[in-house]
Amino acid sequence: MRDMKEQLSYCKKRHLFKFGDIHRVCKSVGAWAVILFIFLSYCPAVVAEDVEETVLTVAFPVSPGINEVYEDGTYGGCVYDWLREISKYTGWKYDIKTADESNDEATTELLDGMIEGKYDIMGGMFYQEEYEQYFNYPKYIMGSNYSLLMYQKDNSDIKGYDYNTLNGKRIGVFGKAASKIERLKKFIEYNNLTCELVYYDDRELYEKCIDSGDVDLIYGSDVYMKDGYNVAVKLDSDPYYLVTSKDKPELCEQLSKAMEEIYAANPNFAEELYNKYFPDKYINSITFTDEEDKFIKECGTLKVAVIRDRYPLFYESDGKKSGIVPECLKLISNRTNLDFEYVYADTYSELVEMAASGKADIIGAFMNDDTSADDLGLIRTAGYADLDSIILRNKQSFDKQDGLTMAVPETLSLKTTGKNDSIIRYPKYEDCMEAVNNGLADYTRMPASFIEGFYTKDYYANMTIVADTNIQETLTLAMKAPANVQMYSVLSKAVNSFNDEDKAHIVSQPNLSLPDGVVTLKTVLYTNPVLVIGICVGFVFILSLMAVLFIFYSMRTKMMAVKLEKAEETSRAKSDFLSRMSHEIRTPMNAIIGLTNLAILSRDATPALKEDLNKIDSSAKFLLSILNDVLDMSKIESKKMTVENLPFDMYELIEQIKIMFVPQISEKNLNFDVTCELEDTCYLGDKMRINQVLANLMSNACKFTDRGGSVWLSVTESRINENKSKLKFSVKDTGVGINEKDIDRVFNSFEQAEGSNLRAPGTGLGLSISSSLVSLMGGDLKVKSEPGKGSEFYFIIELPIYSGKLSEPNNVADKTKNIVLDENILKNMRVLLAEDNDINAEIATELLKMKQISVDRAPNGQEAVNMFAKSSDGEYSAILMDINMPEKDGLTAAAEIRKMNRKDSAEVPILAMTANTFKEDREKAAEAGMTGFLPKPFDAEQLYKTLTDSILKK
Repeated sequence: MRDMKEQLSYCKKRHLFKFGDIHRVCKSVGAWAVILFIFLSYCPAVVAEDVEETVLTVAFPVSPGINEVYEDGTYGGCVYDWLREISKYTGWKYDIKTADESNDEATTELLDGMIEGKYDIMGGMFYQEEYEQYFNYPKYIMGSNYSLLMYQKDNSDIKGYDYNTLNGKRIGVFGKAASKIERLKKFIEYNNLTCELVYYDDRELYEKCIDSGDVDLIYGSDVYMKDGYNVAVKLDSDPYYLVTSKDKPELCEQLSKAMEEIYAANPNFAEELYNKYFPDKYINSITFTDEEDKFIKECGTLKVAVIRDRYPLFYESDGKKSGIVPECLKLISNRTNLDFEYVYADTYSELVEMAASGKADIIGAFMNDDTSADDLGLIRTAGYADLDSIILRNKQSFDKQDGLTMAVPETLSLKTTGKNDSIIRYPKYEDCMEAVNNGLADYTRMPASFIEGFYTKDYYANMTIVADTNIQETLTLAMKAPANVQMYSVLSKAVNSFNDEDKAHIVSQPNLSLPDGVVTLKTVLYTNPVLVIGICVGFVFILSLMAVLFIFYSMRTKMMAVKLEKAEETSRAKSDFLSRMSHEIRTPMNAIIGLTNLAILSRDATPALKEDLNKIDSSAKFLLSILNDVLDMSKIESKKMTVENLPFDMYELIEQIKIMFVPQISEKNLNFDVTCELEDTCYLGDKMRINQVLANLMSNACKFTDRGGSVWLSVTESRINENKSKLKFSVKDTGVGINEKDIDRVFNSFEQAEGSNLRAPGTGLGLSISSSLVSLMGGDLKVKSEPGKGSEFYFIIELPIYSGKLSEPNNVADKTKNIVLDENILKNMRVLLAEDNDINAEIATELLKMKQISVDRAPNGQEAVNMFAKSSDGEYSAILMDINMPEKDGLTAAAEIRKMNRKDSAEVPILAMTANTFKEDREKAAEAGMTGFLPKPFDAEQLYKTLTDSILKK
């Protein structure tokens, strides 16, 4: 009974089946023992002879390697593979009953059911004589497991290769495994060893005996193998069987016959199956000497020489080092804790040179044999991978059977295929392939896996694969001779520990993903000539089409350039014409307005005459406003209109508008209200253009509002941030209003709204110009109107807030604003008047004399310079300078006066008088040193105010 408990407990630990409660099993079964084992067996098949289909019920407790159930519902493991092979000879079908290894109760029920005859067959059972009362055993085993003598890796006293190191050691054994202990005793006696066996009846104490330090080694199956253990000895253990139900002896006979046929077909079936499901990983343990351990700790990083981008040996893919060599070194590093880094060579001979010169410690992929290695002064380890070689031959060399030329990389030792063949050396494999492809050599030989990498980079049209040589190129690690003994020993132990699975892993395709090749014109041409020809034809067609389009667009561009040049020339001519006409029209206008002002101011004029003169003056000024509108529209169309960004006082601007329209409002008895809701006072912007827009809007409001109506002017501020605000300007009236259909037309040039008999005088340019000016300032002029109720024109612009102080001239303007000119300011002044036109000179002189101002006239710029030079300091209070004069223009004359070495040359006010009123004309005047600008034609009040301002500024 006690022996059965031991066997059942062993089965559970062995992970063949995980039983539930052992005592419950013993109670239900009586005295029996079941052992499940981790082992594979291979079953040779025996052909079934006319048997009826038989469905057997299989007890199938899940256990890794023995009975496996996968996620997709399929089965595996050594028992299942045996059953599947047996069915090929017997025709049996199976109804498999499983129990998960974690479910001890279900596993126990399967075992109980097998004993009670509920199931027909089960695998993985030990044989003992007393078990025959429960099961039928076939003649043949399904395999055997192994027993191991294991010790801790850090125990340097024990060497797996030297049994003598076991002398005097204590070995822990499980006392209930009598048959295993007998085999161990025979091994100790046979090898004449002296060891002490320490028996454990408690399994938990037994499992911990080596870790607790009670013993030096533990004896048991591979289920007790841990990562921290090494294997000193591997011994065969008990055999395992497929068993059938006791009440079906004929089933056992068929099983025996089938297994006999399987073994006859393949005697190694059981061993192969065991290796399939239970690879002996523990045989790969490595033991290092003290000197080797010291070397591993102190050697640092070893340099490994490789050829860069040599698929499949070494290459980089997505920044990761890949290939056979990195996979090999990864395994070595895991087993030795050595660190490696790569140094790169271009050719195989350079690899050898780097090792010989000490630039590299190791050659990562050495392909020569020992004899060649000796000649090169190198030593090599055992092989860690084998690559199949193939022969590549030039297509034109097949008529030659003897005396062929073989291309071989330098330093590499390869034998020719023919006795009379010769060898030509080339630096690298690529050169060998080029030589064969170009006919310089007849053939070359290299690993087949190299070819794939070469063909991703190039195409070899004259070369073909002619034979699989069945020759393998062995890859080894090589070092300079004499090598560091410890380094060579450590590397050799690591390489020698590689089993077939490791070597297969090193060269497996998942680890050797082919890097993307560089697509060249040559490879594309050879692989797909039709595509290349099509591309070439398409390319020529596209080039031809591009040439035609280029010629067409060149001609079109030239035509457009000619048209543009003509347009620019027309624009320049238009601007010149308008400038010239402006000057020419303003000159007589100046005479008309000036003489009219003189006549009005004359004491001899009767009231009736003064009324007529005022009408002439009003008409002249209206004509002047039309001229200004035409000039502004011209500048806007030619995109020459710009806005300034200067500080100004908003209250001052609104006050000027208010004063400007007081006469019209009073004349028509209009109600006029001005609202300024401002958080700030000064802003940066173009005061003149804002004034111009508001003046246009106010003018229209006054024109189209009947007597007794109302006009509102408002400015409101909305802060954006501490440095900028939005300002809304609005002019609202109770005038005639605008029809909805006419609203879009009012901003067009030369347009006025229709719908009433009232047609105000004007060009229809005011709103168009105003809209353009608002757009230049970043806003949009809009209108809301209803016929018979009035209109509201408004716009919103963003202006920076000016936190500084306005310049002195502006402050002076504030002080002099709306103040009647002081007669004493202008009285007794002496003014130098530079004017070539006699009428203009006469008008200016008379207007100045009315204010008791003395005038000296210069007919041209040169005379003005001379007269100022001859005058005493401070003799002239101001200079009125015409711009366009003979001999020397006003700009040049002003500049020369400013350059004179006199005290008053820099201070005297110089006022420009010109009919050219463009911005650039004002800028030129300022650059010449002029301090004021008096546009022609001007009236008396303009003249007096400009002079007064200039004197106050001085």
